[in-house]
Amino acid sequence: MWSYLILVILASSLIFWILYIIRTMRSYKLLPELIRTQNKSSGKFPKVSVIIPTRNESKRVSPCIESMKAQSYPNLEIIIVDDSTDNTVDIIKNIVKDDKRFRIIKEEKLEEGWVGKPHAMQQGSKEAKGEWLLLIDADTAHDPDLISSAVKHAIKKKLDMLSILSELVCKSFWEKIIQPIPTGLIIFISPLGKVNDPKSKNAFALGPFILIKHSVFNKIGGYKKIRGKIADDVEIAKLLKESGFKIGLARAHDMMKLRMYEKFRDIWEGWSKNIFLGLVQKREIKAKGKQILILIIGLFVIFDMVVFPFIAIILSLFVVFILNITFWWFILGFSLIIWLFSIIAQFIVHKKYYIGNPIFSPLYFIGGIITMGIFLNSAVKTLSGKGVKWKGRTYTNGKALE
Repeated sequence: MWSYLILVILASSLIFWILYIIRTMRSYKLLPELIRTQNKSSGKFPKVSVIIPTRNESKRVSPCIESMKAQSYPNLEIIIVDDSTDNTVDIIKNIVKDDKRFRIIKEEKLEEGWVGKPHAMQQGSKEAKGEWLLLIDADTAHDPDLISSAVKHAIKKKLDMLSILSELVCKSFWEKIIQPIPTGLIIFISPLGKVNDPKSKNAFALGPFILIKHSVFNKIGGYKKIRGKIADDVEIAKLLKESGFKIGLARAHDMMKLRMYEKFRDIWEGWSKNIFLGLVQKREIKAKGKQILILIIGLFVIFDMVVFPFIAIILSLFVVFILNITFWWFILGFSLIIWLFSIIAQFIVHKKYYIGNPIFSPLYFIGGIITMGIFLNSAVKTLSGKGVKWKGRTYTNGKALE
């Protein structure tokens, strides 16, 4: 009986991986690639106001500020909204020096019901003078021609908002084996290929880079309607599309790099902040029973796809060589096939989407176990009302407690 149950679970794992390949590669083909554009004239493109929220980013902010300073786009202002207690501002000032395009403003006290990042972006937008707002994260690095290329693409496609897919940089061991798992699963479950279709209700954006018309931003009230949402990037894309505005998503892996988290603790806390709460908020699931169901389904999918094939191999080896049960040779072979297929699938997809280093895909089962722990931790803290911690703040149901 147990052997047949294992075969059924393995079969479901194979189905998941087949769907994974089909869905992610279809989305990849449907997403346009950002074409490099060099612009040297201030008269060609409208003014762009870049808004960068910073909160204790002293170890990570330099590449972002340096790459903004090197932008070829001439009609530009960069507004940094800071709420740091470390020396982030000193580092920024040392890089910026006398560059008049940069302004640093102190973030106002976080208002009740607001999440930190949307609050900072909202404040920055009030200071912005550009026709376009570019909302970016401080943990990004940009090609000198990125803004020129993005603005040209947005104007050509007559978009009200443009977001891009960047390269996910993973340097430490924990980054390499953990980061590709939740990132790959997000690409799998998100309708990326349908984002550019105005007739489709599917909406998606990535917070590290959101280019939006200032007038459109004001028309939807900025972040006010989604001020308590953890997954603010997806929520603003959803709000825009529901309001009848045209949004777009493009690939720009060679023009932007993102390094989300560096240490194991940062990975754990960072994903715990939004991996579960963002999921239930996106689908507007408020009933506790349905949220628990999402938890169970999420844990099963991660376990079935990433972890179980490897466990089945170890179990089969034990049964075959220690208990000497012949039928388990078939289970062993089937397990090996699915495990190898999962490695190949992840290698192909992660290489296409520039997610980490695909060479580490044989170790992703370890990352899968840790991702399950993160997902469970995120769910427990959300469901219990204790909230999740991030950058010195505790978020409970979208509300921040200092």
